[in-house]
Amino acid sequence: MNIKNLINKDAVNITNCESEPIHIPGSIQPHGFLLGAKKDDLTITHCSENCTLFLGVPVSEILGKPLGNFFSSKDITALEQNYLQATDELTRPFVFILSQKSYHVTAHVSGDIIVLEFEILSEEPQLLPDIFIQMRRFAYHTERADNLKMLCQDIADETRKITGYDRVMIYRFDKEYNGEVFAESSIGNIEPFLGLHYPHTDIPIQARELYLRNLVRMLTNIDYVPVPIYALADGDARDVNLDLSLSTLRSVSPIHVRYLKNMGVGATFVISLTHNKKLWGLISCHHYSPKHIPYHTRLAAHLQGIFLSSQIDIRQVADEFDLVKEADKNLLELRELLSKKNNSIDNIENLALIKKALNADAVIVHYKNMLFKEGALPGDEQLFDLINWLRSTIHSDRFHTSCLMRHYPAAEAVSDTIAGLIYVPLGSDSNNGIMWTRKEIEKTKNWAGDPSKAINVNEETKALTPRKSFEIWKESVRYNSSEWLKPELSASSFISFTIQQLLHLADLTEEETRYRNLNERLLKANEELANMNWISSHDLKEPLRKIRIYASLLLEKEANQIPESVKTTITRMQSSAERMQLLIEDLIAYTKIGRHDNRHTIDLGEILKEATVQLEEDSREKGATIQWKDLPQIKGDSYQVKQLFINLLGNALKFSKPGLPPAIMITCETVASKQLAFSNEKHFKNYYKITVADNGIGFDDQYKEEIFKIFQRLHANHYDGSGMGLAICKKIAEAHEGFIEATGIEASESKFTVYFPQQDSK
Repeated sequence: MNIKNLINKDAVNITNCESEPIHIPGSIQPHGFLLGAKKDDLTITHCSENCTLFLGVPVSEILGKPLGNFFSSKDITALEQNYLQATDELTRPFVFILSQKSYHVTAHVSGDIIVLEFEILSEEPQLLPDIFIQMRRFAYHTERADNLKMLCQDIADETRKITGYDRVMIYRFDKEYNGEVFAESSIGNIEPFLGLHYPHTDIPIQARELYLRNLVRMLTNIDYVPVPIYALADGDARDVNLDLSLSTLRSVSPIHVRYLKNMGVGATFVISLTHNKKLWGLISCHHYSPKHIPYHTRLAAHLQGIFLSSQIDIRQVADEFDLVKEADKNLLELRELLSKKNNSIDNIENLALIKKALNADAVIVHYKNMLFKEGALPGDEQLFDLINWLRSTIHSDRFHTSCLMRHYPAAEAVSDTIAGLIYVPLGSDSNNGIMWTRKEIEKTKNWAGDPSKAINVNEETKALTPRKSFEIWKESVRYNSSEWLKPELSASSFISFTIQQLLHLADLTEEETRYRNLNERLLKANEELANMNWISSHDLKEPLRKIRIYASLLLEKEANQIPESVKTTITRMQSSAERMQLLIEDLIAYTKIGRHDNRHTIDLGEILKEATVQLEEDSREKGATIQWKDLPQIKGDSYQVKQLFINLLGNALKFSKPGLPPAIMITCETVASKQLAFSNEKHFKNYYKITVADNGIGFDDQYKEEIFKIFQRLHANHYDGSGMGLAICKKIAEAHEGFIEATGIEASESKFTVYFPQQDSK
């Protein structure tokens, strides 16, 4: 038979304690004994060395034997009923009889092994209150306690009364798992630990994890000698180490034992306090001599821990209730103030109330690269540096800290006024934000010994051990503000949202004012344009008409007396007057488009007939052919649409190839709007695509957008015109909720395509 001693013989010191496998120490405390049996057939696979004292046979005659060889069938039946089908890891108590002695037995499942732990059943009289009385006393403490600290003190007193330990402490962790003695109950002749702090290294991470799994731990004698556990080992076929995470007898880490000896402690009992599935703290009981308490006493004390854990959230909220009420009052006042008409963020009264709402020393609103501030603050240059760092570094809805020095590289420069802050961006992806700041509160923190000297060197062995001195060591804490509490953080989000709304409203008001001023300027400009239009129609056209008439009279009546050079000058003057009159008429036509809406259903076929009649002389002169068929009806201004086609057909006639009769083809098809790059706010589904194609001189396609601009003339040196025709066409198309485009091939062809919406396809 191959029997293996499981005791952990690896060297453990203070430098590797965080990796110590404390869940598999391979040994137990000697105030009981341990057996491990397979779940399927109850064959014993593990036993502690001291089983030989209780069972009266050597280890070799225990391992591999059925559990029924040592206990009554009644006890085995009870075990089978409770554990062979067990799927949880809850510890369940039994009473087993062995050699006419009663043993208190706890059992739990570890993998495929049932772990049985035996302690001699205490025959001490049970003077403890029953559960009903205990619950009633807890209810009394809950009602009388004004806050969490007072309730913790009552629980500490009650736990010491139940257990009889010399000292009972309620030990609370911070975010980094540094501990603080939050409440304490002790006998009168020992030094108090209340208010002392302990570094997180005192309880390594794997120990904290075990405290979460096994909520009750007892060490009965600090000077105990660990009892090894033996197991059947079939060569190296399987790992026979036994996970004792849920054990009540499990040996304690030697590092922890040395730590307790340095404190002068003789025995301990610890109850875990949990909150939101995390380790909130401990009920830590110390005794200055060996002490063992029976299972039912441990159960009663554990119940105190359960009671307190259930109250943590409620009490923490209750402790913040007054602050919540004050914050709500300030928020209501702020909401009423900000809702007043003509109120703004630069109002000093608003800023003072925003600052007060979070109990801050100062507030800064950063908006459009301006600072609106109230309170004691550094200079604007330093504030902009801090704000730029926050904007570039913090990628969350809110950032807060009570120690800016831990985060901001330049915190030293602003430490005289800013130690802690809350920063909330005003809107997502926003360069604006609001920041509350608090000044430094220099304070003294009492540690149980110097936390920077948690390691001692044994001069003889040179071994590293836990610190020996637990005398109060005072640390001066700088560059910290008071902590930001939950109600204050919640209020910061609400205020930032309110400020964001206020600024958005201010932006809208500013924009409204800007548009109102712009509209007034546009109305004035329109009036001026109307006056110019009237002037163009009357004051400019009339002199031009007279110039043309006088020039014609001169040429008719004085032709024989005027030299040829003068005749040429008069002819040029007459031609210029005609071009000027044409330009004025085109400008007037351009300005009138869209001003008078005279829309009705019109037939494009009839419109084209009228347009060709007006162009009949030019068409006949050039031998042009103009063809179209199946043109639709649209809703539009007949005069403007006719003007559009007159301009397009006129261009086709004007820019024809010499010696080649113009051939103009007008076609129509329906296209869906999703096929077009053009978009219209009325979202018509379909458009009429009307194309006017010719065989003229064409144009370079790179100018297809330029030709629609006012006064753009591609062939100005060879053809007359004002450069307004296509601009007028573009404006007419847009006035009819459509558009126009052009394509061309130089010396070959031109195509102009007009899109009119189908009114019944919205």
